[in-house]
Amino acid sequence: MNWTFFAQFLHLIAVILWIGGIVFMDGFLAPALRRAIAQAEPRARLLYGLFRNFFAAVWGAGSTLVVTGYGMVFLRGGFGALGPAQWVMVGLGSAMVGLALYIFFVPFLRMRAAVLRGQWDAACVQAGQIGWLSTVNIVLAVPTLLSGVWATFGAPF
Repeated sequence: MNWTFFAQFLHLIAVILWIGGIVFMDGFLAPALRRAIAQAEPRARLLYGLFRNFFAAVWGAGSTLVVTGYGMVFLRGGFGALGPAQWVMVGLGSAMVGLALYIFFVPFLRMRAAVLRGQWDAACVQAGQIGWLSTVNIVLAVPTLLSGVWATFGAPF
């Protein structure tokens, strides 16, 4: 079996789930909820439930990305064998995972605590923080994905 092919396939599926999920949640769903639900309590409850479910999926996708990403580094001969595009992908991808961990452990857990205390406005503030930081991850995803294409198909210039 070609383990690199299998790792690349799993890596792409995890990227699609994670990044596509962020784009959908932060780009389409959360703004629609803000427009449709004026009261903080029902909006915070709904967003918290959505984020909780999404983070469950992100833990799986993120774990898959880390295992397959660093696994492919190992399969290709280690860090010394990486080209520039692969270094960019590994560096930015690692930063994205670090930011996702921060999002979960800081604003999401603060949102959870606010929901449990019935502090709906505070929960909505944390939901906004999650959205803003997730947007940063989307911005980081663009050069990360470009470097993956560059590493696979060659430089575009």
